[in-house]
Amino acid sequence: MTHSKEPFGRRQFWLFQTVGWLAYGLVSALGALPYKDTYPVLLYFLGTSVSAFFASLLMLLLCRRLISRQTPWFKTVLLVVLCAYLLGIVCSIIGTALEATVGHARPGGPHWGSIALVGFANAFGPAIVLLAWSALYRGAWHWREIRDRERQLLLAESLMRDAQLKALRYQITPHFLFNTLNGISTLVGEGETQSARRMISLLADFLRSTLEPARQGDVTIAQELTQLMQYVEIEQVRLGTRLTVSVHCDPEARETQIPHLLLQPLVENAIRHGIAPCHDAGMLSVAVTAKGDKVRISIYNSAGTEHARCQANGLGLTNTSARLAARYQDDYRFSAAGDARHGWNTIIEIPRHGSTERST
Repeated sequence: MTHSKEPFGRRQFWLFQTVGWLAYGLVSALGALPYKDTYPVLLYFLGTSVSAFFASLLMLLLCRRLISRQTPWFKTVLLVVLCAYLLGIVCSIIGTALEATVGHARPGGPHWGSIALVGFANAFGPAIVLLAWSALYRGAWHWREIRDRERQLLLAESLMRDAQLKALRYQITPHFLFNTLNGISTLVGEGETQSARRMISLLADFLRSTLEPARQGDVTIAQELTQLMQYVEIEQVRLGTRLTVSVHCDPEARETQIPHLLLQPLVENAIRHGIAPCHDAGMLSVAVTAKGDKVRISIYNSAGTEHARCQANGLGLTNTSARLAARYQDDYRFSAAGDARHGWNTIIEIPRHGSTERST
């Protein structure tokens, strides 16, 4: 994994850096108040705080280098602790020197050996602060890595789902096209040339709207029903009065978005395997109702169990079930059942909030 990005922006870093060290300096100054000689102690804390501020920039360079090289944790901790302690010694010596030269000025100048010894002895405090600073910076990096990894996983999952939806969708148009061409061929063979021409014209309109780039993702239920009626009109040319169609959609559900061509294979299933094989007239009903935060889509045809096996095993149900699972995960319900008395009914329940989701 590359580490080309900082956990914070440049402006954010300097804001946190400045505010953090000012807060540390203020707390240190407050800690000097209980002493009898407050002024020299304040000078010591001033020297260590200012020098620690600049020392943290050296720790920043070290942390960046260790991260970019993906240094193992044990070696990273060892180097950071060692560097923090060495810089802590420097910061403590600077603070002690400021205290000795300004707060306790003596004739003959300060005794530098004593300053170095005191600075070395008091190095633990600034070293701990620098170590804490490094831990916070590395923690910010780790948080950034986790957040980027989560984004990458979500993006990969989204792309995989999109690819799956598109692959499933691309199975629909050829399947429908072959069935329709077979219908046109039948009409021509029976001498119904005018009906065949009408069917070709409707097929051209349907394919034109189906292959629009804008219709490759989600569409509203209203748009889906409009295109669905184009297909139904094609079938009505072929079946004539044997096909009666009823379509209803609640106004509240019209803007809910669903995958493009979700309903077309189900209606095709109902007509091809349910109504068309029967000699009597058949009824096709599509009803879309809004129920709270759900939308219920019902596709009913009057064919009984005589043709149930063909409908249950057709491409429509299998494809639709896979597309619903890919699009809505577990937040949907899909069922299909029928009997000789009540006909065949396919039901889909999906969330209404699909109207606000991104198109796939």
